[in-house]
Amino acid sequence: MHVQLSAATDDGVLTTLDLYRWLRQDPAVRRHTDVTLGSPRSDGRTMGAVEVVNLVLGQSFSALNLALAYANWRNARPTAAPVTITVEGRSVTVTGADEETVARIVELLRPGAADTDR
Repeated sequence: MHVQLSAATDDGVLTTLDLYRWLRQDPAVRRHTDVTLGSPRSDGRTMGAVEVVNLVLGQSFSALNLALAYANWRNARPTAAPVTITVEGRSVTVTGADEETVARIVELLRPGAADTDR
C-alpha cells in the first residue's frame, strides 16, 4: 500500500521535511517500510505541496505503527502545519495527536476502507 504525507501551507516544505526526518528515525517505521521524499502524485489531492513523504506499507507494518509515529511527531510539534495523508485516492487531513486522530489514520489505512474522503 502506497501512502503519501504532505503539508500544503506556507511552511509545508519545512513541515514535510521535519516529518520525513522523524519517520526515518523511528525504529518501528524504519524497520518495516521505506520512507522516501518525493513529488506529489498528480491526483490533485496534494496541490500546493512541494514535497511529500512516501511510504510503502507491507503486511509486517501495521497502520497503528504509522498512526502512533505521527502522533508522537505531532506531540513534539503541536503548532506544525496540518498534514494530509493520502492512500489509494482517499485522504484525511490531521492536526492533532489525540485518540480520535489516531483512529482516523488507522481507518484510512485499513484495507478495504470506504472510498470516501474524510
